[in-house]
Amino acid sequence: MSSSRQWQPPRLRLFEDAHRRATWLELLYDLVFVVAVAELAAVLAGGDILLFVGLFVPIWWAWAGYVFYANRFDTDDVSHRLLALPQILAVATMAASVSDFAERSGLFAIAYAVARVLLVLAYVRVGRHVPEARPLAVRYAAGFTAAALLWLASLAVDPPLRYAFWAVAMVIDLATPLLARRHQGKLPPQSEHLPERFGLFVVIVLGEVVAAVVTGLKGHDVTPGTLAIALAGVAIAMGFWWLYFGHIDESVVLRTAVAGQVWVYSHLPLSLGLVAFGIGIEHAIAHPAGTSWSIGVPAALVLAVLGLQHLCSLDRRAGAIRLGAAALTLATSALPTAAALPLILVYAAAQVAYDLLRPRPEGAA
Repeated sequence: MSSSRQWQPPRLRLFEDAHRRATWLELLYDLVFVVAVAELAAVLAGGDILLFVGLFVPIWWAWAGYVFYANRFDTDDVSHRLLALPQILAVATMAASVSDFAERSGLFAIAYAVARVLLVLAYVRVGRHVPEARPLAVRYAAGFTAAALLWLASLAVDPPLRYAFWAVAMVIDLATPLLARRHQGKLPPQSEHLPERFGLFVVIVLGEVVAAVVTGLKGHDVTPGTLAIALAGVAIAMGFWWLYFGHIDESVVLRTAVAGQVWVYSHLPLSLGLVAFGIGIEHAIAHPAGTSWSIGVPAALVLAVLGLQHLCSLDRRAGAIRLGAAALTLATSALPTAAALPLILVYAAAQVAYDLLRPRPEGAA
């Protein structure tokens, strides 16, 4: 980093001609979420679905909050790094709080509030140095500050009332960008950078599927049956990868405010579904004779979200196929694992084959 670039105020990056990709700092930021997602997967493997979902939402939102800021204002200078690196420490603390959550819920709340306060400070700097972004920065700072204060206020009460504070705070956090849509329209996200960042998080959660399969095989005898379950699970995850990245649309975040925000927010249930699918495969390896609800329901959720995303991209045919496959997968969940898993694999493979064989629009990749 040259001396002239070491200290810079935030600047608007949206209309620069330079081709943007994820910075090394952004990739480092993602790394801590690999650990956080693994800790959350362990919670789900223990059977606590409500806790898994309840903690996944703020962890995902902490990641998304930094992504949106960096998409518009990242300068990768010293001041930016000094605000981003402590966020990594805060998220690491959140991840460390998950395994013994009954004793560490207060620590989780403090760590999340710290991460959000650091983001608020970043937006305060934007409001000072980027006049055209000031209305958006003020609204983001106000909403995120209100939510962070609720997280800190929750320390004054014990669970389960503490979690009610968290729920209200998360509603405020998630709603803040929606309530600022009028100002977002004047500062649209950079279309090549944002889909790449969300795609990288999808890769993180797909990696958790592979990790869950490996964990399942390590803990049990490797028989032809368990190996078939493991390989089918990884193959289905590969199908999800193909269906997501084969249709990724950089322009969707600019198409309309509604379509762009639906596409963005839909990554929350998509990520939840992918992690849950991996844990479902791990469960199936341990209990191969059971029913396949723990596999089929997450797989159906993933396909349904992919269908919604394709509809946001105006690919109605692919969207309809994904939604139909989701319904079929959900119905298949009532079958034993030995019957359901091959069928779900067929559904995924058939969609990939259709995508490969159908005529592509001229000029499409």
